[in-house]
Amino acid sequence: MLPPNVSLSTMLEPSTLTDATPQVVSAATGIGESLESRFFNAVAQMSADFEGDRQRIAYAVRGVDATDPKSMIELQTKLADYSLQVAMVSTLARKSVGAVEALLR
Repeated sequence: MLPPNVSLSTMLEPSTLTDATPQVVSAATGIGESLESRFFNAVAQMSADFEGDRQRIAYAVRGVDATDPKSMIELQTKLADYSLQVAMVSTLARKSVGAVEALLR
């Protein structure tokens, strides 16, 4: 949700997109870490997040009322979101491996 005094068109102006404030730069995680360690930390965090999501979906499947269309649609939406996220990460990993292989040639 955008603040009341900010419009989407204002946020997408080139000057807004390239303007980095010191707070954003200093609050960035991984300052002083190597690219490799930042990558491994991000992968580990994503793996933990996916496992948590998978467990929540599995729990929801056990407790869903199959006769209630609303709960079935909610479950289907959660499962579709999870599937899309996993597919996106898989594609990013495949592209990253391809980029590294190209650099090593």
